[in-house]
Amino acid sequence: MEPMTAAAIVGVGSGVAKGVSGYKAGQASSKAAMATAQYNQQIAQINAQMEKDRGRIVRSIVERNADDIGEQSVYNAFLLDQQATELEDQNTFDLLIAERQYDIFTAEKRASWGTSGVTMAGSPAVVAMADAYAAAMNLANIEQRGLQAVSRMDQAAEMTRYKGKVEYNNMMQQAFVGQYASDIQRANIINQGNMDYMMGASKAVQAQAQGTAALISGLSSAAASAVGGFTGGGGGNVPVRETVQGYDGLSGH
Repeated sequence: MEPMTAAAIVGVGSGVAKGVSGYKAGQASSKAAMATAQYNQQIAQINAQMEKDRGRIVRSIVERNADDIGEQSVYNAFLLDQQATELEDQNTFDLLIAERQYDIFTAEKRASWGTSGVTMAGSPAVVAMADAYAAAMNLANIEQRGLQAVSRMDQAAEMTRYKGKVEYNNMMQQAFVGQYASDIQRANIINQGNMDYMMGASKAVQAQAQGTAALISGLSSAAASAVGGFTGGGGGNVPVRETVQGYDGLSGH
């Protein structure tokens, strides 16, 4: 049996080396792709956690501001209620003073009339009635102005409470909407991270498959070179030992 030719040996070695090199390159690419996918997934998880914390913090701040607005409106309404009470007390006091002044004025006038001998008949009676009417109108005006002032203050207190409730509800709704938007953003980050990871993992599998294919191709090429060298170098034509009438085809005897 003759040995394979040098060219066949070189072809076998080249095929094996090429296959092994391609396989190693595929493995390296696969590891790099998987490492990148894992890194991107970790970054996505960190970003998702940061978004979760941000949404929670923002909602907490907005809700706290809403509570402050609600408490402030309640306090302002309380102050207005106090002012309304003070106005009501002042109105009662003003009425009392006006009535007292009218009583004093009437008593002094009657005393003056009695001293001078003027009776309540005729003109003095008309004057007294006019004075009484004027006093009554003055008392009614004082009372009406006081009641109006108290009513305006009560309305301001109610409006303050209502405005505080509206602002509180609006801010609480804003906090809820902000949290909802943050949750959606967090879900998008997670989904994108998963998609990126799956894409990286797919690239890693493809790189492994390419490396395996390169190895198989190299080994196939080496095998083909080996077979070609074997047949081309006479390895496929084995001499036949024959003996015809004592003649040995190999030894010549």
